[in-house]
Amino acid sequence: MKKILILSICTLFFLTSITVEVNANILLINSNENTPPNPPVINGPSSGKIERNYNFDVTVSDPDEEDHLLVIEINFSDGTIDCGGCDGRGPWHSGDVVDFNHSWVKEGTFEITGRVKDEHGAWSEWSDPIAIIMPYLYKPMPQFFEWLFQRFPHAFPLLQKLLEH
Repeated sequence: MKKILILSICTLFFLTSITVEVNANILLINSNENTPPNPPVINGPSSGKIERNYNFDVTVSDPDEEDHLLVIEINFSDGTIDCGGCDGRGPWHSGDVVDFNHSWVKEGTFEITGRVKDEHGAWSEWSDPIAIIMPYLYKPMPQFFEWLFQRFPHAFPLLQKLLEH
């Protein structure tokens, strides 16, 4: 009877230690799960002129700080998506600031967004958009002619008639 009791206690102890070891391994496996990176934070001008280059600072971060961030995509909402990491730049670490340059060829309001991919292939969500306005280019030439015609009303009668119609 004592042998059975000792054997039962040993079996119970053995099964308990296996259960603890299995649970510890499950916790260890779960702690190594990858968390997607945070959406990048984009800073730059809020307005500009077309056909001029503008610089945007993009700050990347990842909750798994030991991860490398391999790709940064910036959508300038004019049909252009710039890819940092596809161009030979990178990898980056959490907290790095990456510069992107862009120019627009037409007027309008554009919303710039971005996302980041880590070394495990996980993409962040798209960032909150920041707006940049490329206003209509003001051309002061008509005001110059108006001033000229007011100053010299009889000097350019034919040109004045052509511009009024």
